[in-house]
Amino acid sequence: MKRIAALTVAVFLSGSVWAVTPAQWKHSTEAHFAKGKFENAAVSSLGEIVLARQVELLVDCEAAPQVVSAVAVVGQTIYGASGNTPVVLKLEDGEVTQFAELPGAMVNCLLWTGDYLLAGTGGEKAGIYKIDSEGKAEPVWTDKDVKYVWAITEGAAGILYVATGPNAAVYKVEKGIGEIVYQCDETLAKNVLSLAVADGKLSVGTDQTGLVIEIDPGKKTGRILLDSNEREVSAIIPDGNGGLFVATSDAARASADGKLKPNGKISGKLDKAMTLPVVPSPPTQPATAPAVIEESEENTIEEIPADEVGQIEEMMPAGAMSMPIPAEIAEALNSAMSAEISFPSPSSAPPSKKGNAVYHIGSDGLVQTVFRKPVTILAMVKKDNRLFLGTGNGGKIYSVTLDGDEYVELADTDARQITALELTPNGEVIFGSANKGSVGKIQKALADEGTFTSEALDAKQIASWGTARIGVSVPANTKVSFSTRSGNVEKADDKTWSDWSDEKQLDNGFLNITSPAGRFLQYRLKLASSEGNAPVVSNVEMLYQVANLPPKIDQIDIKPSAKPTPQQRKNDSPKVYRLITIKAQDPNKDKLVYNVEFREVGSDGWIKISKKLKQPKYIWDTRKVGDGTYEIRLTASDSASNPPESALETARISDPVVVDNSPPVINDIAVKPSESKACLEGCVADAGSRIVSIHYSVDSQEEWIAVLPSDGIADSDNEEFQFETQELESGLHRIAIRAADLYGNYGYASVSVTIIRKD
Repeated sequence: MKRIAALTVAVFLSGSVWAVTPAQWKHSTEAHFAKGKFENAAVSSLGEIVLARQVELLVDCEAAPQVVSAVAVVGQTIYGASGNTPVVLKLEDGEVTQFAELPGAMVNCLLWTGDYLLAGTGGEKAGIYKIDSEGKAEPVWTDKDVKYVWAITEGAAGILYVATGPNAAVYKVEKGIGEIVYQCDETLAKNVLSLAVADGKLSVGTDQTGLVIEIDPGKKTGRILLDSNEREVSAIIPDGNGGLFVATSDAARASADGKLKPNGKISGKLDKAMTLPVVPSPPTQPATAPAVIEESEENTIEEIPADEVGQIEEMMPAGAMSMPIPAEIAEALNSAMSAEISFPSPSSAPPSKKGNAVYHIGSDGLVQTVFRKPVTILAMVKKDNRLFLGTGNGGKIYSVTLDGDEYVELADTDARQITALELTPNGEVIFGSANKGSVGKIQKALADEGTFTSEALDAKQIASWGTARIGVSVPANTKVSFSTRSGNVEKADDKTWSDWSDEKQLDNGFLNITSPAGRFLQYRLKLASSEGNAPVVSNVEMLYQVANLPPKIDQIDIKPSAKPTPQQRKNDSPKVYRLITIKAQDPNKDKLVYNVEFREVGSDGWIKISKKLKQPKYIWDTRKVGDGTYEIRLTASDSASNPPESALETARISDPVVVDNSPPVINDIAVKPSESKACLEGCVADAGSRIVSIHYSVDSQEEWIAVLPSDGIADSDNEEFQFETQELESGLHRIAIRAADLYGNYGYASVSVTIIRKD
């Protein structure tokens, strides 16, 4: 019997009136804007729409190897290393050629020394090779114990430092002679994946346990700067102030597609002038790494228990495993290493929602999280006040401020992984990718023009459009323009939609929305840069008004209770209260007030027991009415937000509510003694509800013993009972019978019986 009062509907249909309070769309976070479409534009994690950098594909997947493992920039020439063949490509004047072929199975890294190109290889005769201007390669250093050279960097006076595997050794190579300056314990790492030299310090990153170790090459000692919660440290970059930026790449912590959840919380910029840095005391030589300070609760590190991680069967890091290697290359590697080499799937450990991170290790040892997302971070470079990150599994490139306050997606490629990044002298970013392999360039300059088009915004009803106010920063000679279109079907490109309105140049004032009235609205922003200056849109607010709609009551929930609060406790008191809870909403977001009325089922008039309740709940004391079956009518009104002539209301009638405050009656009790027990029978009746329990007690004892009705189930308002007591002593006894109904009312009766035992 759930019905909406006919009077309410008739009032609404008799004529529409506009709501008093206008509705608003407000877009100010990345999540708001992420649902729209971008053309040469992007949205930052702070919810700012900016012009994007121009992306140019230099070598497509037809000409590039499947895995471009490294890139190097020499003037206007770009070199690309193949991670699935022992080849180095050369891109010059728009033409791609095979520049050099090296021994082994793959080329893992490139280094331009200023005079010549160095390549680090994996497989047979793994080592460092010097490539001259004609593409001829000659060995600089190899070692029989080295199967992978993962990274090379220069120290003072032409010294090279080399990160290797599978014995997790760091070599110093001078004049072609190599010596181990540090070797990780085999229980901690199999490969050293990354390294950097700054201020005379050598820092390296490992696989397996994700350590960052500071090495003293002279003393051949090391100390742990960071024990991350990820299994691989893929990149290390000095910050220029004695600290380091460190990127991790644990395949098990990345989502399958590498998609980032748009930030729906933060908008606006950090006031860095008011943000005070934490400066702890300088740490002593730590045996283990310092704790990591995360930037927010969302970034809290979750450590994967060791017994859940699973075992990596081979010595290649997961970052390398994520790049498929053709069967013939794997076979060559197996032969070269005289051991069985397998390439397990990237996700050999349970996935974690916490993702991989960029950490900053300060010169004082303090570790803070700059970036954490469910991606693998395979490459990282630093330019001015930003880090550029190459990621998988979505093949995207991000720009991140050094304090981690803001990130922007610079490029979304067709590849699965961005494996290599390098900067050109004029600040462009060169990238290499894998699966699909390619080489591309992100321009330093922003696009001249860009467009953001919102999703189709739904007012739910035909709406009259009001004004828009857009928060913008418009430097000299730059522009931002605004236009809208409207329609009554969700698909914005439908021919029934209006044309785009005239473009209006923006400042920070109010603009009239001139599109025709409709249910759906879409807005478009066009940004234009000039002379290195670019505009920024920080928020969009648009007001609209729909017809006043009646409130909607979704549900009336009525529960019996022994106490006049929802926090009832188990007790034996009658349930004389009815806790009434209303679930209601208003399409116009108006404030609602409620009236409560009742009537006995079958009568015509309603009796009002409360009016203009501000909260959607009411406690009804049924002791003030007689036993019977009643209905409750709840009326919701939006009169608190509208003038009397335009206020609307909706009523809903509850299911029947039984009021039963009378106890059950126990009749026709008959008792018959036996040798040591008493046999009783009788009947119980209730005027308003079903019997739920029957008990007996002997001689005023506290224990009440349950018995079943004669038919075995308590399911009606009349129940017969017949039972035999427990054994009784000889003499006179008083047996009490108690019956309870559904609403906690108890009825009592008692009889006497004399037991004569022969024993």
